[in-house]
Amino acid sequence: MKENNAGTQKKIPMRELEKLTNMTRATINFYIKEGLLPLPQKSAKNMAYYDEEFIEKLKFIEKMRNADFTLNQIKRLVNFDTNTVNDFGLQILESVNRLLPYGIDEKPVTMDQIKEIGFSDETIKNFIEMRIINSIDKNNKLFPSYSITVCRFIKYFMDFGIPLTVANEILLKLKELADIEKNAFINYIRSPMLEHNLSQDEQRREVQKCIESINGLLPILHLQFIKMPNEIFRKSGIE
Repeated sequence: MKENNAGTQKKIPMRELEKLTNMTRATINFYIKEGLLPLPQKSAKNMAYYDEEFIEKLKFIEKMRNADFTLNQIKRLVNFDTNTVNDFGLQILESVNRLLPYGIDEKPVTMDQIKEIGFSDETIKNFIEMRIINSIDKNNKLFPSYSITVCRFIKYFMDFGIPLTVANEILLKLKELADIEKNAFINYIRSPMLEHNLSQDEQRREVQKCIESINGLLPILHLQFIKMPNEIFRKSGIE
């Protein structure tokens, strides 16, 4: 964010802030309450004032909201220096974010739903043969709900001209990571909950918290790795 001299910052009242940002007082106060924005400055008469940096943060938050980021993700991003999270970085985050929907729909998906992503029958047949997705019926017409996200992920790489074999290799590595995460969850989160006889509702709430945290952190972590200089990758043995 811009660094302004505290003594020369323009003091902006709420009524002017609403006009400058096109946001309502209720929306601005909600963001403050959720910890996305700092508390306003107070005058001797107990009048709240805001500065230009506050406006920048508001615009940044609105941009993230329009890109379907969760409040949890925005809370972590809003304190970043905007010089390091540039437009290109935001495009990457937005793309990754859309690959990782927060909602969980357990209903099977159809062949037609997968084709709507932009794949032909022949391509989907290749996915099945390579075991990228697995059908749950004999006619290869129904697939587990997660198949939509898997296919979006593959499409993301193929649109950049990355070969299917390479995209699948990335996917396999992510599956390995998911297995490690799953085992860690079972051993260190799930098992203690069972030992303490937590109810199903309490367990479900804890699981929801874990999902929200992972959904908020993963795109940001991804961006940080992409920003990592090549020298660090080489020193780490990563090509």
